[in-house]
Amino acid sequence: MKTLFKWIAFSLFIAGIVFAQTGKISIDSSPSNSWVRIDSILIGKTPLTDIQLRPGLHEIHIAPPKGGIWNYEDKLLRVNLRGNQDTTLSVTFYKPVYINSIPYGAHLKSDVEYIGITPLYLPFEPNHGTSFRLVKEGFEPYSFVLDRPSPIVARLQKKEGYVEPEQRKPRLLGFLPKQNVKSKFTLLAITVATHWASFYLKNVADEKYEDYQRTADPQLMHKYWDETRKYDRLSDISLGVSYAALIGLMYMVIWH
Repeated sequence: MKTLFKWIAFSLFIAGIVFAQTGKISIDSSPSNSWVRIDSILIGKTPLTDIQLRPGLHEIHIAPPKGGIWNYEDKLLRVNLRGNQDTTLSVTFYKPVYINSIPYGAHLKSDVEYIGITPLYLPFEPNHGTSFRLVKEGFEPYSFVLDRPSPIVARLQKKEGYVEPEQRKPRLLGFLPKQNVKSKFTLLAITVATHWASFYLKNVADEKYEDYQRTADPQLMHKYWDETRKYDRLSDISLGVSYAALIGLMYMVIWH
């Protein structure tokens, strides 16, 4: 009995030492409700307070909320926690600024780096007060300073004498102009009608096949079998025409 009490006391003593050596960490973010993983284990959403961790190096992964437009760069923090240490972490996910140009496709550059092609989003806080310029072939450069978080849409001015290269759009299958709206509606009607016809012919073929299975007359069996094959072929042809018309319609719409 004394031995049992000694083991219980020793266990409580060890547990007290281990508990006393754990550190605490609190995590906050802006915006809140950001997902937190510690050492690949999902902990919950911010704000989180007084999370007990063993001493040592820990990797803390914080992901911004998905309900809104944010700079979707997750934060990865490494914290070397000591026993009985209280640590507070705070991260900020910046709302981006929408930047576009008319016409779009301009190159956005700063004094030190190339950013990307419009339209794009740019984090406001890290770039507040930075000078940028939009550059596009055949247009005058457009310079601005990012001094507020409101969207920026720049109207680029053509350079004097610049003529944009003419883009000729080929005809669909050599005879259907993509600008012709009637052609698009015609293809749409063909797609719907032939798809419905394929469905109808397939049902007829199934009915003929059922007649073929039920009858015991050799002549009728031959007749029903031929009709089954005929309506199956017609159904396949109709379905092929439907898909061809649909592909043509998609080609015209996407190109336009």
